[in-house]
Amino acid sequence: MSKVSKQPKGFQCKQFFVAHDQCAMKISTDSLILGSFVDTTNASSMLDVGTGSGILALMMAQKSAPDAAITAIDIDSGAIAQARHNAANSSWPEKVRVEQSPLQEMDHQQQYDLIVSNPPYFADAVSPTRAYASMSESRGLARTEQTLSIDDFFAQTAVLSHAGSRLYCMYPIAREAVVFNSALQSGWHVKQSLSVRHNASSAPYLGVYCFVRVPETVAVETLTIRAGENQYTAEYKQLCADFYLNF
Repeated sequence: MSKVSKQPKGFQCKQFFVAHDQCAMKISTDSLILGSFVDTTNASSMLDVGTGSGILALMMAQKSAPDAAITAIDIDSGAIAQARHNAANSSWPEKVRVEQSPLQEMDHQQQYDLIVSNPPYFADAVSPTRAYASMSESRGLARTEQTLSIDDFFAQTAVLSHAGSRLYCMYPIAREAVVFNSALQSGWHVKQSLSVRHNASSAPYLGVYCFVRVPETVAVETLTIRAGENQYTAEYKQLCADFYLNF
């Protein structure tokens, strides 16, 4: 009797499966919020910075026009292999190209309509709390700013943008002032700000942002993930309805 092969660990969305067993960073609620928040309207060229498993690239592929092209980059060879596998086994293998490259070495002649990233955003693994001091080297590179600081992130994405480009990213809400100042120094202006909190009684822990090159009126919103009895809120279900199987 032949053995039945096990499906690798990952996350099943409505239209695709994402394996993440070979990645330092696993698929999280935060990434699903960011990908659901992104508006791909009029975006034909997109860049996913630090793609990991490729979850954001595939969310963009699902949401974007049939002729859109998504470039997904990462510096980790395991993540690159996993993202390529996930893209090849999706419904949009022709839309997603996965490259092993740091953001700083991308071709500056290329300008993207939309850039999305769940960037490394902890300043130091050896912080006073030492919350990330014991993590693996690959996870440390994915989670901390050893290879991509906030200033570098905004400066490098600015080089790869044009006047009509949009940049989507997220950072801990505690670093919002630093993030906004750094973005402005590189010519990025916040257009949308979404403060995310676990429930109605908790303070926001995450900021999800859309930046543009030309100043616009800023839309400020709050998203609560869970309601009573730990159920997902209606607003969270509405935001992520295109991807969660049970929504």
